[in-house]
Amino acid sequence: MKKVIVATNRLLARLGLNSIFAKLLLISLSILVVTFLVYNLISSQLVGRDMLERRQGMEGAELRRTITLLETAAQDGWSDASIRSALQLLVPPQMKTILIIDRRGRYMQVGQVPLPEQEIRELIRSADLSTSVEPSSDLIENASGKWIVSSQYAPSIDRYVVSLSNGVQRDFRRWQNLSWLAIVSALAVSVVFSWMFSRYMTTRIRRMSKGAESFAKGQFDSQIIDRSPDELGQLARSLNRMATDLGALEQMRRDFLANVSHDLRSPLTSIHGYVEAILDGTVPREKAERYLRITQDQTMRLMKLVNDLLDMSKIEAGQFDVHPSEFDLAEMIRMLLSRMESTFEHHAVRYEIIGQPVERNHEPDGALLPSDEVKVLVVGDPHRLEQVMINLLQNAMAFSPNSSTIYVTLERRADAACVTVRDEGIGMSEEQTRRIWERFYKSDESRGGHGGTGIGLSIVKHILDAHGSRIEVKSEPGLGSSFRFCLQQARPGENADAETES
Repeated sequence: MKKVIVATNRLLARLGLNSIFAKLLLISLSILVVTFLVYNLISSQLVGRDMLERRQGMEGAELRRTITLLETAAQDGWSDASIRSALQLLVPPQMKTILIIDRRGRYMQVGQVPLPEQEIRELIRSADLSTSVEPSSDLIENASGKWIVSSQYAPSIDRYVVSLSNGVQRDFRRWQNLSWLAIVSALAVSVVFSWMFSRYMTTRIRRMSKGAESFAKGQFDSQIIDRSPDELGQLARSLNRMATDLGALEQMRRDFLANVSHDLRSPLTSIHGYVEAILDGTVPREKAERYLRITQDQTMRLMKLVNDLLDMSKIEAGQFDVHPSEFDLAEMIRMLLSRMESTFEHHAVRYEIIGQPVERNHEPDGALLPSDEVKVLVVGDPHRLEQVMINLLQNAMAFSPNSSTIYVTLERRADAACVTVRDEGIGMSEEQTRRIWERFYKSDESRGGHGGTGIGLSIVKHILDAHGSRIEVKSEPGLGSSFRFCLQQARPGENADAETES
């Protein structure tokens, strides 16, 4: 089978028929030819039958008029010559013959259809004449063609009146000739239109092929021009949208590489400079500890960047796991804010915990202060959720003006605990709010020229999705942003040590 396909393809290539234009043209022409042939076959059968029925009806009417004329001639005593002359007025020349036959087989022939006497008698025998006064009609075919033999017995004159006609065959051939002429003309016109249509379709396909090649070469700014509303037009618009998305993704990739390079180079430069200064003795001994702490902060920054990249790699590979357990969310937030105080000071912003004082042994629903007095037990992966909080807080610090405040709210509901991080930063538009969860997305307006790889919030959303939690964001340009997510509270007596894999 494969050999046949290969041989066919080679033959088409040699004939120049392996292009889609040639294939479309051949298919169109094949469909047209088959259609016309089927049409001609069916119409020939229907038209031939209709012509035969009409001709038989006409022959029967003419046969009755002939018998009426013969009865009148018998009553008035016409001579044979007078009868022949009168019948010739009823018989179309070159189309049929009328035979008047007596019981001894003798007949008078009227008409100019040239038939030998032997064929005439064979037609009469084939018609199987009877003494029925009802007219009969048969289609008989012999060497001379197809004949309609109509007969009727006239008892008043004791004669058989027989009509031999081949006019239906001539009419049918004339119709067939006209039909074939019409088919050939229609095929010629169809060939022209098929060629034009095939050329039009292949031109559009070639245009899309060239556009796809341009996209494959990274030329995403080119567009495929096709405004047709059909499927090819929809395909062209889909390819254009794909090119736009690929171009945006390529730009994000370039920005991501540039940001990662910058974020790696900056702390490495600082670490190298401080360590070199300490080793050279440029930094006084009493200030060495301070610069070592700065170096430690830069090292932690590098570790976070590398961890984010590793997490994104795990997410893409489907190997990102969370291990839920029961833990105190309020304690985690309190410890985290305590550890990040130096970071808040570095960014010159404050943080404020919104809530109400809580008396010992009393934990009402609503906003709570995450102090030592409060325990909010939830089910989740404490390490990953701390990663969520760090990303949200650092994101808020990065885009908040100096001396502004970041608000952290912990709320306890009937079966969930909700955390809100709100800043007084530059805010975001609706478009930016929709796209902040995309990997590598960084809008110049929303980022305000700050550093970052654009993957932090994408990791945040993936972690919360793995916990079955939905993060909500509210933001307006110039009015800051608010991020809120909720976690399932631990049920009393629930075994929180079991770990599951997401």
